[in-house]
Amino acid sequence: MSKQVIHPLTGHVYRLTEDGLVEVTDPRTGVQGVFDFQARWQSGELRHADLQMAGWVGRLAQRRTTPQPEE
Repeated sequence: MSKQVIHPLTGHVYRLTEDGLVEVTDPRTGVQGVFDFQARWQSGELRHADLQMAGWVGRLAQRRTTPQPEE
């Protein structure tokens, strides 16, 4: 299960992808865009993301990842 947050004002869904980017979806239109944790556009139709939401979803998830010990 990936980290997912719904923006309280726009209703856009911010979801962390497996490669550490943030996918933003407008549930009303289905339009999507992919951004880095600083809300810089990477791909998709949706070209704007909230900086705070993208940072919260992208940065915190990466910071909390603990390195796995080698066996």
